[in-house]
Amino acid sequence: MSIQLKFITLVALLFAYGLTTAQNRNYGGGSSSGQSRSQGGKGKGKSSAPKDTVVFKMKVFQLQDGYSRLKDSRLDTVFADFQTYNPALKHSISAQTLGNLGSSTQSNDYFQRSFDSNEFLFLRNYKDYSVFPKDIHFYNTTKPFTLLEYGQWFNNKPKGESWLHVFQTQNINPSLNFGFSFNSIASQGKYLTQEAKDNSLNLFASYNVDRYDLWFIIGKNKSTNQENGGLLMPTDIQNPDLKPENIPVWFNGTGAETNNTFGVIAHQYKFGKWIKVKEKDEEFQKFIPRFTIMHTLEFTDNSRYFHEVEPNPYFDFTDSRGRVYFYGTAHQPYINSQTGTVAMPATQDKTGMKRITNLFYLKGVEAPDRKYTFGKQAYIGNDLISLYYPREALIYTPGLMMPPLGLTQSKSLSNTFVGGSIFQSSAKFLNWNGSGRYYIQGYRAGDFDLSGNIDKPIRTSKDTSFVRLNGRMTNTSPDYFYNHYYSNHFTWENNFNKTYELMVGAAYDRPYRRLKFGFKYSIVSRFMYWNEASLPAQATSEFSVAQIFVRKDFKFGPLNLQNSVMYQKSTTDKFIHIPEVSTRNTVFLAGNVARVLATQIGFDLRYDTGYYADYYSPALGMFYVQHTEKIGNFPWLDLFVNLKLKRTRFYVKYTNLGTKINRKGYYTTPGYAEQISTLSFGLSWTFYN
Repeated sequence: MSIQLKFITLVALLFAYGLTTAQNRNYGGGSSSGQSRSQGGKGKGKSSAPKDTVVFKMKVFQLQDGYSRLKDSRLDTVFADFQTYNPALKHSISAQTLGNLGSSTQSNDYFQRSFDSNEFLFLRNYKDYSVFPKDIHFYNTTKPFTLLEYGQWFNNKPKGESWLHVFQTQNINPSLNFGFSFNSIASQGKYLTQEAKDNSLNLFASYNVDRYDLWFIIGKNKSTNQENGGLLMPTDIQNPDLKPENIPVWFNGTGAETNNTFGVIAHQYKFGKWIKVKEKDEEFQKFIPRFTIMHTLEFTDNSRYFHEVEPNPYFDFTDSRGRVYFYGTAHQPYINSQTGTVAMPATQDKTGMKRITNLFYLKGVEAPDRKYTFGKQAYIGNDLISLYYPREALIYTPGLMMPPLGLTQSKSLSNTFVGGSIFQSSAKFLNWNGSGRYYIQGYRAGDFDLSGNIDKPIRTSKDTSFVRLNGRMTNTSPDYFYNHYYSNHFTWENNFNKTYELMVGAAYDRPYRRLKFGFKYSIVSRFMYWNEASLPAQATSEFSVAQIFVRKDFKFGPLNLQNSVMYQKSTTDKFIHIPEVSTRNTVFLAGNVARVLATQIGFDLRYDTGYYADYYSPALGMFYVQHTEKIGNFPWLDLFVNLKLKRTRFYVKYTNLGTKINRKGYYTTPGYAEQISTLSFGLSWTFYN
């Protein structure tokens, strides 16, 4: 029995158990503040046979503002766009990948790229396949809820691709909820040595009563990837007689494993008063919080392990190029230049970061019984950080002393910071938020982060539209690994300055008309990037990035047209490369078969204008700038059929039809070709009774 099948069986058993233990519960969705009720009116007679009178209700919340407060959210079970299962394309209109699901990726939307110094630098390009504490939702449900999703290529052997998502949550009582989520991607890909496996598992629980709230999260993300270095001769994809599995690649016996383990505890004690509330024939006491004291504890353990058998592979061309080395003719690895074996690789670079963060809050709560109210909070926090990376060989005598293969050196850092925020999130006229953080001690002393947003609803007789404004100003110390690093292929010692960035944005959203448009603008000084030698560097001049985006959907009877356009422009092409225009157009016919089977039949079309997409460094797992090779100007076309019957969704999808029309140009990164056209399917079930 496969691991996936075992996991589905386990979930089914848990689900069955949940049904038997929760069937007779009869309580509402609940909220972050509980309430004590005394019932009024006469009791009703009991029927002779037991009857399930529980109505399914589920409320969804998400922690925000440093895990300090809740906002309403929702679970993604919508029918539209179910066929888009690649996380990178779910999160962004355009993304740069290595051509295989589960491989390293970065968004082509500049404003979706992550530059957070609290993150592990070498994990950034796997974020789309991971689930982090800020992504996790909390629930309060009257019945156990289970979601099972699975998809794969129709021809899944021997070079297959599959994905799995399992989610379950249930309440023990109206105040206590727990659940878990499991995600898995397994893809061998069409080309040699590009297998990818990405798994994430998280457990969550919440306990909410009148005076006390507790939220708990623990989880793990793991990505295991073979690195093939790209196609040795990328133009081989133009040869119709050459199968993808026969096209030579640079690496064999090379790979990387990235791990992220995390845990969060956030809890608060609330001070307030009880008020008497009367609704119809029912009267009860309701607790109104005024202010709270709160503590959050976050732990994260991150690592990357890169290994390779041949430290500098080469290929002998039959033309004037002769012997070409991947890392260059003059390159000599720093730790071990001798060819290894699978059991004892030549390169064993281990890099990691552990962080423990404590925050203590004093908060004033928005008062629902007051006309003019807003929330406010202040906090003090501390980071304890432990870093490690390969150890430099200070003295090496051939034959007498072996290089420190696989050994590491370490560094400890700390930061102390203060901050706070003021906000209004439940007003009908205007909602807003302003927050700030300043580092007063440690590696990041002098850093600051100021942000604010305004959300203005505009209500008419037919619908409600929204005007949203936001801004952010940051001054950030470079990641430690930008300044100090040593490995078998790269070493550097830098002293970079802080990066300053000012971002502003505005958007107009009218859901009823299916219209959204806006702009974003950023000015950056001393920007951190990876240069042409795949080394960290700092921009020598200030530059700006502007973006305009439009989303407009049309509906003409059964015909649906969903259109998204993103225009981006940077004042320089020295430090960052992004496509100027990215589009996505989804066209489908929607209808019902026999009045019960919802159907969507159509196609997805994605397009990027040509641009100097970044090269990729397998040894670092990073994309770095280049100015010699353009990709883009290729239509990514997928055909799909979506079906929905009650709580079951299903899709059949034919991906990358463009490779049937054009045998060249379908690169997602220079040297890395996208998968050729493939037929796949996926399905989803939800259970809550």
